[in-house]
Amino acid sequence: MTRALAAVAVLLTLAACGASPVHPDGHKKPSPAGPPPPPMADIPLVCPAETRRCPDGRAVGRNPANECEFDACSGSISQ
Repeated sequence: MTRALAAVAVLLTLAACGASPVHPDGHKKPSPAGPPPPPMADIPLVCPAETRRCPDGRAVGRNPANECEFDACSGSISQ
């Protein structure tokens, strides 16, 4: 009975000190790898509702298929 109480006291002391079982080489046992994260849903890209005026007077908007860059003005570079 005394040995059982002594063993419980030692275990409680180790638990209170944060001690955990270690490998014989002194390193803590690594945690097992968890499952991979779930794949991200294909959420469509929403671009700001901005327009850019081309030199010819035409307006172009942002293109979600081109990372929300403005569509090109026909024949010239937009300002």
